[in-house]
Amino acid sequence: MTARAARARLSSGRRWLGPWAREHRGVSDLELGLDRGKLRRLAWLSLFAVGMAYVESAVVAYLRFLYYPTGFVIDGSRALRVLPLTTVRIEVGREAATIVMLGAVALLAARRSWWERLAYFLWTFAVWDIFYYVWLYVFLRWPSDLMTLDVLFLIPRVWVGPVLLPLVASGTMIAVAATILRRT
Repeated sequence: MTARAARARLSSGRRWLGPWAREHRGVSDLELGLDRGKLRRLAWLSLFAVGMAYVESAVVAYLRFLYYPTGFVIDGSRALRVLPLTTVRIEVGREAATIVMLGAVALLAARRSWWERLAYFLWTFAVWDIFYYVWLYVFLRWPSDLMTLDVLFLIPRVWVGPVLLPLVASGTMIAVAATILRRT
């Protein structure tokens, strides 16, 4: 890329970012390594993921109010024994549907390759997972700390671990997604 093309790209990035870019001239599309279209898609995917996380955590809050009125404490997979089998099956279906929805918006956002689709899926999943715990904290003031045990997933079997685990995995997924998008 020539210096002239780089300057043109910088100025277009400043126009898109508006007044914020004038105050912070060091930030540009070039420095982020992503073009404006990819940044816009990531913003929309993030908005979708935050909304999905709200809905998911609201459902979990309702389940905890109904089945664990004295508090939700994990003692391995036995914590789920309080739930009727029908409810557990519905929950497995809800988790599968969530993955389908996250995958569908990633497929719709991607323009070029399967790598790009994977990157958008990883990004959306990670933002959804982070905000799932943010909303649970807003609704229930739970988890009390990052080492609090949680049922992380029900597919293909019950996964139990500290809340920190999916947050670290989500940070990694965001980094991997950004790397893939820079290269595609």
